Formats: sequence, structure tokens, C-alpha cells
Amino acid sequence: MIKVEIVKCLKDNFSYIVHNNNEALVIDPSESGPLIKSLDKLNLKLKYILNTHHHFDHIDGNLTLKEKYKCKIIGFIDDKKRIPGIDICLKNEEIFKEGDFQFKTYHTPGHTSGHICYHFFNEKILFTGDTLFSDRKSTRLNSSHRCISYAV
Repeated sequence: MIKVEIVKCLKDNFSYIVHNNNEALVIDPSESGPLIKSLDKLNLKLKYILNTHHHFDHIDGNLTLKEKYKCKIIGFIDDKKRIPGIDICLKNEEIFKEGDFQFKTYHTPGHTSGHICYHFFNEKILFTGDTLFSDRKSTRLNSSHRCISYAV
């Protein structure tokens, strides 16, 4: 079973560390410092970085983390020229499986033309990036995080 750690980055962003045992992936690393600190504290080896889209507050930690951990960067095929260091380009509804990490991607254009969500279907967790927002003036999502855990 995987676990999810929420890591505060920048002034008002969150990145996620998804892990089990000693391997991890990071979703939307807006900066590397807080993630390195958390990965080291948890004694995790970073294998993958998943980007939901190309905006700076989702990718600025990519290259530092890639260099430090020798990990691979995953993103949507249509963002391959906009995500720095991308190694693996996924298509809509493609399933990725590596070890205990298994998820399906969904192309969700709107915020950007290349935006995707990552659905860890076995764990019933969806990482939506900037597809869903929360704020005090909106009823779009009543949460401060863009990770949704659901029950069937």
C-alpha cells in the first residue's frame, strides 16, 4: 500500500510524495528544498517526478531533483517541449506501472492545453494538479489540497 505525504512549497503550493517501502515519486515539485528535506527525513529514494502541467509552480524543482536523485520525469506527451528534463511522455488514458506504483493518466485541458491528472486507481487517489481549485469564494473544491481520496 502506498502512502502520501503532503509537502508545503513556495508560499501557497503543495507537492506530494507518494511512497512505499523506500521508493518514492513526487508530484508537481514547485521547489526542490522542502522535498529534499522530506525525502531525506523519510529515507526515500526518488524514482519519478510526475508533472500535471508545465507552469513554474509545478516544475521548478524538476532539474535539481533529477540531478540529485537520478530520477525520471513523467508528463503529458503534448507538454514534452514545455516540461524541463522530461523523460517519459504519457498519453491520455495510458496506464503506467513500475513496481508498486500504478496509475492512469487523464488529459484534462482547461487550465493548460496539456494538463493531466494522475489516477492511482488501486488506492482510489486522484491527483488533479490545477484542474480543481479551492478558495473561499468558490464551491469547486472544499479542500486546500489537490489530492482527492475517494470511496466507492
